[in-house]
Amino acid sequence: MPRRPAFTLLELLLVIAILAALATMTMPKWGMLLDDRRLVRAGDQVRSSVARLRVEAMRSGRVIMLEGMIEGTSLRAKPFYSASDATEAIDQTGSGSELLTGADQASMVVVEEDETAIETIELPDGIVVKSVNVVSAARAMEIEQLTVSDQAQGWSRPVLFYPDGSTSTALISLAHPTMGRVVVKIRGITGGASVSEVLAP
Repeated sequence: MPRRPAFTLLELLLVIAILAALATMTMPKWGMLLDDRRLVRAGDQVRSSVARLRVEAMRSGRVIMLEGMIEGTSLRAKPFYSASDATEAIDQTGSGSELLTGADQASMVVVEEDETAIETIELPDGIVVKSVNVVSAARAMEIEQLTVSDQAQGWSRPVLFYPDGSTSTALISLAHPTMGRVVVKIRGITGGASVSEVLAP
């Protein structure tokens, strides 16, 4: 019976060594590709959250704040409770009696905050909030003054979503230590948001 050709043990070991070398060269590229996708996913996640919070502000009739933990992995959204929006807010947390007695409609008297209404937005692994730049606006000043204690704890200035559909004009920068960053741009008048391409670190 004729002998069939076969691989020797040496040839098999050589093939395995070559495959292992190829794998070690391509693994970092796969890791970089995954990190790049995480950045893109984080940008899309924040962009969709911005759209949802804008709709929620219009639906509820209440200002909603979005703050980022600088160098942290999360953002948080929470409604702003004040006497001025008590007559329009869907949950009617105030009686509106201040308006009947001649109080200024624009006064910001903070009502006790509902802790269950705070929503945390967790970013993908390895992605941090690098910065939140908000353009100053006159109607946001009083709210921002009331969030100074949050900023002392590491939270950013709030991006505000108003019941009329407008928002703060802002840039939210999300970063990965080696892959770079993406920037979510929020346009104040329209409330629209867009995400940049992945930028170099």
